[in-house]
Amino acid sequence: MKLVDKFTLWFLGVTLIIIPINSVITYQSIKREIDKAAIERLKHVNVRVAGQLEKGEVPGEYTQGCRIKVESMSGPTPEGQYAITERDVTHDPELRDNDRKITVASYHTINGKHYRITSGDYVSRSEQILAGLRTSIMWKLIILIGLVVLTARLASRIVLAPFYSTLKKLQRFSLKSKKKLVLPPTRVKEFKELNCFVGKMTDKAVDDYLSLKEFSENASHELQTPLAIIRSKLELLSESDIQGGQAALITDMQNAVDKLTRINRSLILLSRLENNEYETEQEVSLSRYAQEAVNAFGDLIALKSLRLECSIDPDVDVKLHASLADILLNNLISNAIRHNIPQGCIEVSLNRRCLVIKNTGRPPEGPTEDMFQRFKKGSQCNNSIGIGLSIVKQICEINSFQIRYHYASERHIVEVAFPQAGASSKLLQNDERYLHEKIQL
Repeated sequence: MKLVDKFTLWFLGVTLIIIPINSVITYQSIKREIDKAAIERLKHVNVRVAGQLEKGEVPGEYTQGCRIKVESMSGPTPEGQYAITERDVTHDPELRDNDRKITVASYHTINGKHYRITSGDYVSRSEQILAGLRTSIMWKLIILIGLVVLTARLASRIVLAPFYSTLKKLQRFSLKSKKKLVLPPTRVKEFKELNCFVGKMTDKAVDDYLSLKEFSENASHELQTPLAIIRSKLELLSESDIQGGQAALITDMQNAVDKLTRINRSLILLSRLENNEYETEQEVSLSRYAQEAVNAFGDLIALKSLRLECSIDPDVDVKLHASLADILLNNLISNAIRHNIPQGCIEVSLNRRCLVIKNTGRPPEGPTEDMFQRFKKGSQCNNSIGIGLSIVKQICEINSFQIRYHYASERHIVEVAFPQAGASSKLLQNDERYLHEKIQL
């Protein structure tokens, strides 16, 4: 829901509460003023009738449109000069409307005689006032809602224009451009504070990105040199006269150096992935890359006596950097080979919805929830450096792919769902009953 819509709903909610309360107050005020005006008029009528009696005139039955009744009193007049009564006249046959009648009785002493003069008049009843107010309230609400909805849209474009401009700038902001974010000026205090904070945050992000990139490049370059020296020295040492125990130690050191080299390259790759250095708007043929990856691992699969079942649909194109496509497929297939069992099998399936790789293997030894993290392994494999599937996960995230893993029927199953495949793929749901978990081999 947009911000302007929330403001509109809040304003209408407050209005719907205030208008009924205001209507009750208005109704009471109108009724009180009508009654007050009628009473004052009847008092003046009674005074006029008293003046006619004092002059010896006989008042008529009606005076100023009000019915008059004059009664002689034998006793003294009451203490109060006026007595006011009010009643509904719903059963008066002379009236077509259901009005109220207000009667004012006043007491006068004229020429030594006591008189009670009563006058009455008809005023609108409460129901008639409420009916008029209801109509007024309905029209007010209709007009108010229409004006609020129309003006809120127009006003939001003017009032929230700096906010939307800042939002567009942030959406287009990229660390790779190495340019600081320039936000449009505004006179609104809150937007000024927002722009100030966003500007400081993005400036720091750019500086941190440049520092991290420089560190990664320097670390990569500086580490390669000592690793190459160690490797060359070990090769020279292996060519000299050595004993059996020394040869084993040299082999272990060479394996450690190779592993360190792979870790260095993988960490640099992860850093570049996190810095979005592999963005692309072009589509690549994943079918071709998948077939090439399967062919490249064919000899290794045969060497380990594994059975390969391959089903790759042609013309499967996805938006992915070519280098990342190679890394994604190589890591998944090499994982399936590394964590397999003797005489096991590997299944590779690719279609427009997803890529699925299954392989036989032992159940994961550790918690599967941690296997997407760096240096976490599902089994203790000496050849694994624990970063391969972290790289796969990172590639999937930056390209809006969804990666899922589960273990069922003595098989590890990894599915990479492409964006057009939707939130979930029906392929694995129809084959197996399991709960999808975001974990990694």
